[in-house]
Amino acid sequence: MALQRSRFHGQEVINSFNIFVDSEKSSLVGDRQNEGDDVHLHFEGNTIEAGDGENIRLSLLNFTMFNNTYMININNSRFNVRGASSTDPTFLDVVNIDRKNYLNLKDIATSFATNLGTYLAGKSAAASFENTIVLPSTTNMSATDNRLLDVTLTAKDGGGVTTAHGITDLKIQCLEAEGDSYTILGGNRQDDATDLTFSSLKITIATNTIRVQGYFPMQRLSDPYVYLRCNNAQSGLEMSVLSKDKATYNTDVINSDIFAKLFKDVEYITYESNTGDEFFMNLQQRKLANLRFTLTDSKGRKLGRTTTQRDLGTAAGLVDGNLDFESNSQNTTGNLFFTAVIRVEIVRHRSPMKLESEPLIPALPARQTQSTYVWQDYGKPKH
Repeated sequence: MALQRSRFHGQEVINSFNIFVDSEKSSLVGDRQNEGDDVHLHFEGNTIEAGDGENIRLSLLNFTMFNNTYMININNSRFNVRGASSTDPTFLDVVNIDRKNYLNLKDIATSFATNLGTYLAGKSAAASFENTIVLPSTTNMSATDNRLLDVTLTAKDGGGVTTAHGITDLKIQCLEAEGDSYTILGGNRQDDATDLTFSSLKITIATNTIRVQGYFPMQRLSDPYVYLRCNNAQSGLEMSVLSKDKATYNTDVINSDIFAKLFKDVEYITYESNTGDEFFMNLQQRKLANLRFTLTDSKGRKLGRTTTQRDLGTAAGLVDGNLDFESNSQNTTGNLFFTAVIRVEIVRHRSPMKLESEPLIPALPARQTQSTYVWQDYGKPKH
């Protein structure tokens, strides 16, 4: 629908009712494809229809779910470590910040430093690395602090004595393809994966130590919102970056499937409408037989999963040694689900003018239109 055609003047609500949604056990009754974060609603005999000059509007009145996701997840925990040492001429691997919730920035910096040191110990002459400096040191988000990452790793031998680590080159790369770890660590995002000299963080190498510094303030999470999306065509618009985490589109703005943008609190994700008009959709169809609601992050990814993991059902939970979830059923038999109240309105935005005239008089039947054929000259034969 063109933007001009989506403007309605003199609207009049001629019908209104609520739909109560609960996705907890939606796969047990109804569509077997239903999941806690991906719900299909089929109206069957209760199809919603709008007449001429009318449209269907959906509005979100209430939304509630437990925040059973992690601040640090697969989409913002990964960073590449590239370098060279006296024991390994070239090394390149993905290292992770521990995936969980964090009370403060110091705990994130500690996890980053510990996991980086453990990895470098296997690629250098050192037996281990000690976290001698970990900043920011404050444990209160409102404390006076610059919130900059600054960690110093000191190489130790098997006896715990400071030693030379033998690392000659080190780069930490927060690739755009790996997610949003640059926002957590306060580094620069690397968009060009072929650039081998790029480093997202400032690194200073000394004989016995390695210092890693962030350029910008750290943060505890990379995406403070959950996006409720609806598959039905509407007149809304969104920036293309909100749809995909890769450069799929070549335009700034595209047709949107976003229904609502919901703030994540510590324990709950809740929304209560004040006016009923904050989040709404004017549908482009006049007959509504089904709806589909999905929960995603700001890049269109399912919560706690990458773009390639859309078939996985778990956003947070127990992982194995490879950081794969032990169970992939959080959104079916686990605790990843939501409840919502959606208002449906039939809105009349114009009164169409219809042609009103006398109906056509039907033609007479063929048997009544025939008569006796009379020859010329009073019926006398011509020859």
